[in-house]
Amino acid sequence: MPSLDFKRSDRISDLIKQEISKILLFEVKDPRVKGITILKVELSSDMKMSYIFFSSENSFNDLETNETLEGLEKAKGFIRRKLSNHLNLRRTPEIIFKKESDLRI
Repeated sequence: MPSLDFKRSDRISDLIKQEISKILLFEVKDPRVKGITILKVELSSDMKMSYIFFSSENSFNDLETNETLEGLEKAKGFIRRKLSNHLNLRRTPEIIFKKESDLRI
């Protein structure tokens, strides 16, 4: 019986957060995205879009957040393809990266 505390979208967003963190750590070679932290993943109600909030405060580079965002945008296709290989979902959601300042608390 499924848990009544969490919706399926909550479980999938946690799984996407873990997988994207691993992909960024081990598979993406772009130095602009090294050391960033994935804070939260929000899925749209139809699970076609995923909003990924990141922080570059603890990163190993001294780049501006906009440069990090450019690196993530450039690697978006690669990340989505790797995500679809790692997850067993019918449809892999589109990825939209957002800075931590866009995060609603």
